[in-house]
Amino acid sequence: MIKHGETEENCLGIHQGQAVGGTLSDRGADDIRQVGMAFTESCIVADQMLVSPMSRCRASADILSQTVAPLATRVDLRLAAKNSGHLGGQRREAATAEARRTGVPIHQLRTPNGESSEDVQARYIDLWREITSAPAQTTVLVGHGGGIACLLLHLTGRSFDHYLDFVPGSAGTTWVEIVDDVPRIRCMNATPGEFRGQLASRAAR
Repeated sequence: MIKHGETEENCLGIHQGQAVGGTLSDRGADDIRQVGMAFTESCIVADQMLVSPMSRCRASADILSQTVAPLATRVDLRLAAKNSGHLGGQRREAATAEARRTGVPIHQLRTPNGESSEDVQARYIDLWREITSAPAQTTVLVGHGGGIACLLLHLTGRSFDHYLDFVPGSAGTTWVEIVDDVPRIRCMNATPGEFRGQLASRAAR
């Protein structure tokens, strides 16, 4: 699971959601490039790459594909960013303020015609179950910090009280292996440098 690279909007503190496609910053593009190099250095072949439809994820996937070269790539709507309704494109604090005003836990806050974090979690879990029920293969998911955090909460059995602890940074990468039908997290939300180190260590063993 790879979060898209940092965007210009991230740097401005804007919650993008589905309202803003996002433009990778120089740092974000470089971070993604480093993750791709880690695959090449470790000779890992990706059977498939599934990508969020948002432009920030598609741009990240384009950079990754230059080195990862997956056998197949497709957009999967279940990886999309949260539909935050009128909160999309606003400052991140706006969602916290609205949850406080309405008295709803923030992970259950659902704007008109939008969705909650619980809804996002359900999408990501549905995709995860589909992937893990298929024959063994290496799958790369390019998604969003919120969705990845929601999936990690599910995989680790944590509640939304721990949500912020699981949100990855720019190009944060989580490596999960399925062993005897049990997901084993080898590294979680690793920075590009940490991820390269993890793969190098594995290759040396």
